[in-house]
Amino acid sequence: MSTPAGPGTPPPPPPYPPSPPRTDPPRWAWWVGGIAIPLVGILVTVAFGGKDSGPVAAPAPGTVDSATQPASPSPSGMPSSKEPEPPAPSDEAPSASASPEADLTAPDGYAKALSTMWGLAPVPCTQHEQQLIDLDDGTSRTEDENNGAVQEPGGAELLYWPDTCTGLGDYQLRALPNTRVGLLRVDAPKSFDSCRAAAGTGFGALALSERNDREDRGFVEGAALCSVTDKGTVAMAVIEHISGDAVDDISVSGPLYVWAATP
Repeated sequence: MSTPAGPGTPPPPPPYPPSPPRTDPPRWAWWVGGIAIPLVGILVTVAFGGKDSGPVAAPAPGTVDSATQPASPSPSGMPSSKEPEPPAPSDEAPSASASPEADLTAPDGYAKALSTMWGLAPVPCTQHEQQLIDLDDGTSRTEDENNGAVQEPGGAELLYWPDTCTGLGDYQLRALPNTRVGLLRVDAPKSFDSCRAAAGTGFGALALSERNDREDRGFVEGAALCSVTDKGTVAMAVIEHISGDAVDDISVSGPLYVWAATP
């Protein structure tokens, strides 16, 4: 028990007030808050993120950029997403008898090769005309037909005349007498030397309307008629186009290469 204070003794200090209760959150609350606060931020971003335009996504593969490749409208007026179809393959096959490219090199004693055209262009046989072709320059002229006889050769090398005039294709082609003409086959080199050599082989009458005869003789597209003319020129008349059939008289055309002899 307490001893009563004596006279002159100060009274004891009052007791300290009690400490207030602890208000700090427990440790587990900090863990929960550390997880909940970021989670709430994510949910808010997801919920309201649609209002932000954000980056534009790239178009899916295979879509067409209308700025550089507009879609063709369909018949109903709506754009069509169908890709353009590739072009259909051509029905024309490359010719199996393609001629080798011509070598136009001029040897000594001859001028550089000149290029022009030549051709056979028959008229109806009832007009009684025959065609003469001069291979020095590819020019042709006509005269009255006389069963293949020539009135005035005039330096021509080839004669194209109607044989029987039966109403069917019956024109014949041959070299004129006293000329040097021959056929350079389609697979032979197209050159000065080859052409001059072929010119000495001769070229007898050929019915051009008979396709089998033409092919047997080698008178086909890509071949050439070669000549050493009366002027000493070496001429190579390439057979580039043949048109017509057994009923229609045959037309022929192509380039003519001429090596003129120099003085």
